[in-house]
Amino acid sequence: MFLIVAIANLAQTSLSQWSTRPNITCDHGNSVHRYAQVNADRVNIRDLPTVFSNVLTQKNRPDKVVIVCEFGVWSRIDLSEISSETWISRGLISLASDQPITIRMKGVFLGLFLFGAAGLMLCLFRPHWITRAIDFFLQTQTLPAHARPLISVRPEYHPARDARRH
Repeated sequence: MFLIVAIANLAQTSLSQWSTRPNITCDHGNSVHRYAQVNADRVNIRDLPTVFSNVLTQKNRPDKVVIVCEFGVWSRIDLSEISSETWISRGLISLASDQPITIRMKGVFLGLFLFGAAGLMLCLFRPHWITRAIDFFLQTQTLPAHARPLISVRPEYHPARDARRH
């Protein structure tokens, strides 16, 4: 079951969602990792989060950008080929529908996949380990003989239960 859940979740993600956050520190604002696209033409990209700062370049609709910091109504984007700091007004971009997966969710997906794959291998190559583990966890080995067939994974004859069938 874990394997099926992991495969279903992995199938719903794209490879771009697995990309890592650019190695950019946030001096101003909150550190994020989001995908967006420009929703207007001739949008100014600035070197600081203010309308009075220098314009470095311009972007047009539907250019894609990676947001790495948010500070008020400004978003710092990853355009390291232009400058070390590049900012865009948040009102001029729209978030994309496919956002990057957090590190925690990557761990959950991979953990589910590995746990499910290990369970499948266990079922295929060592199925008797499963019955022993169930007996151990349910502690059926310490029950009296007349109660053991009621919850054990191994079918055993029980006079009260099996007499009704005849």
